[in-house]
Amino acid sequence: MYRRLNRLLCPQTVSVISNSINKTTKLSYCKVAVSKLEDGRKFISTKRSDKYSEVDIADHSWRQMNHIWTEDEIKDRIKSAGQTYTPKTFSDHVAHKLMKTLYHSFNFITGYKADNPTTKSIEWRLIVLESFAGVPGFVGAAFRHFYSLRALERDHGMIFTLLEEAENERMHLLTCMKMFKASTVTRTLVFTAQFTMTPIAMLLYLIKPQMLNRFVGFLEETATQTYANIIKHVETEGTHLNKDWGSLKAPQIAINYWNLPKHDASWLLCLKHILADEAHHRDVNHALASLPTGSDNPFIGEHIQNFDKAAVRRTEQILKDTIHSNYEK
Repeated sequence: MYRRLNRLLCPQTVSVISNSINKTTKLSYCKVAVSKLEDGRKFISTKRSDKYSEVDIADHSWRQMNHIWTEDEIKDRIKSAGQTYTPKTFSDHVAHKLMKTLYHSFNFITGYKADNPTTKSIEWRLIVLESFAGVPGFVGAAFRHFYSLRALERDHGMIFTLLEEAENERMHLLTCMKMFKASTVTRTLVFTAQFTMTPIAMLLYLIKPQMLNRFVGFLEETATQTYANIIKHVETEGTHLNKDWGSLKAPQIAINYWNLPKHDASWLLCLKHILADEAHHRDVNHALASLPTGSDNPFIGEHIQNFDKAAVRRTEQILKDTIHSNYEK
């Protein structure tokens, strides 16, 4: 295969592709397992006997790669939209009560109604929601970063799980901003939410890190339910959302980020991918909230698998572009 590449590509490109293929092949043999928490939730983890080496974890190439959802995975996430976690501990109840208070206040301010919501109420709801959803992950990552510096110890990937979540939420926001504009009132809400809730997120993490993770888990439950309701109304004829959003195309930023079909990706398909992301954040944060302090990151396997697939996609795209370029010449 490499001989063929040498005839088509420059030496530097061949080297990059070869290293990516070698790394992808090597990492694909890393063993992962599906584990269960007390509440029955599943997550991919590494077995104790097959922990990743320091070299594997120090390899930054796999960091912050978003998952590309398959059609079956999206269907499963949509079916799980009503899934909720029942508070058990005192801190769980505090996080749940705080989330419910914010949720009902947010509904009142944005004028959101689950039954046939107006397009305008959804537009600024999504902007405010996604602008805030990207805060807790970054706060948690910052605290873990500072702790790693103070303790003179490695974090073993937990920082990047939280950063990937924050980046993913930011991409949701940027995608929404390609579809509709933020009014002065919406921008004011965004500023207010960020400057009031960031200190609260910091306080929760200072008191008990798991409390912030649980809060985010509850936040993502409501986000998943919101997107499920939006999707249902976009698909239902005669609704406000079906009329305004039913025939919209996905923005280019979404096509690139989720690897959507280049020519016929719809805004509806984009919303389904966002829902899948939110459902995943829900499960990840509830999983982290249920882990004892100091536990290993159970999601390293997912990050590496996402990188493996991204490396293959990138390699295939380079080959296609190069072959097409040489064919034109």
